[in-house]
Amino acid sequence: MIFKKILVPLDGSESADHALRYGIEMAKESGASLYVLSVADITEASYPLLAVNLSKDGFSSMQDKAKEILEERKKEIPEGIQSIPLLKTGVPGAIIAGLAEEEQIDLVIMGNSGKGALSSFIMGSVSQYVIHHVKVPVLIIK
Repeated sequence: MIFKKILVPLDGSESADHALRYGIEMAKESGASLYVLSVADITEASYPLLAVNLSKDGFSSMQDKAKEILEERKKEIPEGIQSIPLLKTGVPGAIIAGLAEEEQIDLVIMGNSGKGALSSFIMGSVSQYVIHHVKVPVLIIK
């Protein structure tokens, strides 16, 4: 199977960083475009009991964090790979699924766990949501 568009969602976790490395290698091998996504997760603001630290301007701090993750990881992508950096705000699973459909993504490569166990239990796993709502192959990286 030839992949032309690969989506790698980033959340700052170690498993997402591993997913990016896989995405880079697969994009090199197949000549695919690499869509690199960071989402300012609005669900974090809804669960202050989960030890989410919001500054006095909480919402913009979530956006700043997502932007910082994207900017740092973009540096890891070699120049020979066409990369499309994307910064979105919303619920990560829904953003990923919607983007996969809108951009006609061929493959999603993502880490298995950016959230803690309690957060995943309460809000649900982003990777589980994506697996159930995306119509293309999803590669989960540990």
